[in-house]
Amino acid sequence: MIKNICKHLLNRWKKNLWITLELLLVFCLTWYMVDYFFVLGYNKSLSSHRDLAHTYMVNIGSLPQNHEDYHAEDDEPAARYANYLRVINLLRDNPDVESVALASDYSALSALGALNEGRYRSVTDTTVVAETQVIRFVADEDYLKVFRHSKANGKTLVSTRDYDWNDPANILISRMMEEKLFPGESAYDKRIEAVDQPGVQYRVIDVLDDIKHFNYLRPYGVVYLPERLNETNLGGKIITIRSRDGLSEAQFMATFKKEMSTRLRVGNYYLGGLNSLAQMAEDTDYRAGKTNEIRMSTALLLFLLVNILLCVLGTFWYRVNVRRGEIGIRRAMGSDLVGIRKLFMLEGLLLLTIIVVPALLIEVQFIFSGVITTLGQDVKSYGSYLPDSMGLRFLITNILTWCILAVMVLLGIWYPTRQASRMSPVDALRD
Repeated sequence: MIKNICKHLLNRWKKNLWITLELLLVFCLTWYMVDYFFVLGYNKSLSSHRDLAHTYMVNIGSLPQNHEDYHAEDDEPAARYANYLRVINLLRDNPDVESVALASDYSALSALGALNEGRYRSVTDTTVVAETQVIRFVADEDYLKVFRHSKANGKTLVSTRDYDWNDPANILISRMMEEKLFPGESAYDKRIEAVDQPGVQYRVIDVLDDIKHFNYLRPYGVVYLPERLNETNLGGKIITIRSRDGLSEAQFMATFKKEMSTRLRVGNYYLGGLNSLAQMAEDTDYRAGKTNEIRMSTALLLFLLVNILLCVLGTFWYRVNVRRGEIGIRRAMGSDLVGIRKLFMLEGLLLLTIIVVPALLIEVQFIFSGVITTLGQDVKSYGSYLPDSMGLRFLITNILTWCILAVMVLLGIWYPTRQASRMSPVDALRD
């Protein structure tokens, strides 16, 4: 049957030329969209090895000097430090709070837009430099437990209290940093230093899983630098908490604000607000334009697929109608309805397959001209990922494109051939 279809297409090549060009155009356009969503979906499938669900940022305000309840004695460094510790203890004692953490800046709250970058190198081989995300946290509280960081590819959750922070040189790094600075070796007990602070060495006491700064990007290399809380470094600290898993966000926030608004009135401190970090992450995606970009691309893809279906449907409907006489002859010769539909469907799939080669040549030009980029590929992401293998990615996305268009072609052929094949052979021969 395939041989006969090929002969038939060759004999009608002039009439098939315009539909072939049409399929070529839509194949290239569809591939471009499929490539974008393939890389986006791949990046989102990579585990972030952290969890923002049930995490909140507690805003602690300080009364201004002109406030009627302001007390100057509570603004002394020692009093301010003692009151701050009381606030932390009150949060920790809340039965609905699982753990409390203190971060030094917003870069420690992944997915909120801020990114503190640094360049580090191994002390034994200073030629290898890794650009990385730097997270500064207060070791007195349980930063790692609040965000549920892990090691051994997510198999083991870790706690800040699992480690000895008495030595200020002790730090944690991520798996990606280990592979970059100590390829083929364990980073445990190895020493690294910041490029801009030569001579200031840090000792790696454990290696954690890589985390993602944004869900649609790849994991970053991370260096975790601990701090100890004291009277001089209270400014700028960010308090975060994790609630018990059984509580909904709305339920916890309403209860927390009601109960803690009065209790957290300590010295000149007061509860300024409570924000969901998961919601803040969504808002950050929206402000960065990524949410709108994905929505726009999704709408464009759906619009393209609908137009392809309508285009193919109209084209093959016309082809079937002008070949009513051929259908009548086949019916008169004993062909059944299923056989006729199968013939036209195979013909459509063969036309789609024929245009694959010229479509690949056009797509290659897209790649070499820089039109196709890899979402999330940056200097802080080391290691090998599937989208970086352009040959394999090219093969996968074209197979997906062919499958999508094959479904469109079959849908476009099925209905008109179903209608035409139900004609009486006498009526078809009369045409």
